[in-house]
Amino acid sequence: MRLRYYRWTLLGLAPLLLAVLVLAAPSFRFAGYAPTHPALSADTLRPRSSETEAFTKAEALGAAVPGYLSSWGLPPVQGRIVLTDTGLVFHPSRGNKPSRATTVSLAYVDDENGRAHYLFRLDTGVFETDTPGPLLNAAATSRWTGGLGTLAASGSSVNLTDSAASLTAARSMAASPYADSLYALFGRPRAQVGLIGMRGREAGRLGEYILKRDSLALDPARMTGEAQLRHALAHELGHRWQARAKAQLATLWSGVRSIRDPKRYGYGNLSEHQAEAIAFAISFLQTTATREEVPSGALALLDHYDLLVPGTRTMVRHFALQPPYRNHPLRSKLTSGRITYALEK
Repeated sequence: MRLRYYRWTLLGLAPLLLAVLVLAAPSFRFAGYAPTHPALSADTLRPRSSETEAFTKAEALGAAVPGYLSSWGLPPVQGRIVLTDTGLVFHPSRGNKPSRATTVSLAYVDDENGRAHYLFRLDTGVFETDTPGPLLNAAATSRWTGGLGTLAASGSSVNLTDSAASLTAARSMAASPYADSLYALFGRPRAQVGLIGMRGREAGRLGEYILKRDSLALDPARMTGEAQLRHALAHELGHRWQARAKAQLATLWSGVRSIRDPKRYGYGNLSEHQAEAIAFAISFLQTTATREEVPSGALALLDHYDLLVPGTRTMVRHFALQPPYRNHPLRSKLTSGRITYALEK
């Protein structure tokens, strides 16, 4: 009798439960890139109703989230993202102007070094932080951001249709003191630098190393500025070194994990991954060559480079042993014993 009573009671409640579910259905909007991770409770990433969402948004306005932004595939820059009523604004700790993003989604969570690092995908970059705070709520709703611009790039000063100006920009970079420091590590190609051909452009390439001719080709007109041009030069010269030091590079690369982000250049491609790690390593050594900061802060920066492109730390240690970096302020830290993860401390 008791079982029969409960059965009829539940059947009586069924229409009421169905009505509640129908009314609640429009509020279920699931964000992309939602990983399954034990550090994220069900409540953290659950899309909220409009009333709760509005309250959460109002509470979070003006909140600053510290972290590292990698724009256009370039190495990360330290700073903070501020949440505003029109979008997200990244303020670098030094140097560049603030930049704005209008979209944000949680790409994945990385447990490197025993700590959870949250990687958020923005308009044209990736923001990494271990204290995401209100960004998790921002990523869980499409109604958070506004529509005022995107992450700013310095912008190419070369017209897409001006081949002569593009070639001049490429050859000026190839003849710069920065390029000389790269030639000291990787050697100087026999041929002068040229421009990417039609086939390379159609493939979306910004740079190429042609082994048969021992030459480089670049496309400054389609780059975001000088930083990307420098990065492309280091990347392509990295390919030159790959071709001439296969055994050495294979030994150095032992134990390096794969790139985690499927949208990061070099994902699933060992050759491109290694060239990116080489370019990231050069960027780190150049960035910290004259920086007046304590070594632990610089080593923490290296952790964030390596988090995005594993193998960067390995390349940094190797290059720090080479003559061009004999006077680098971090040389002793980078080359003596095992570099501990600064983020473990």
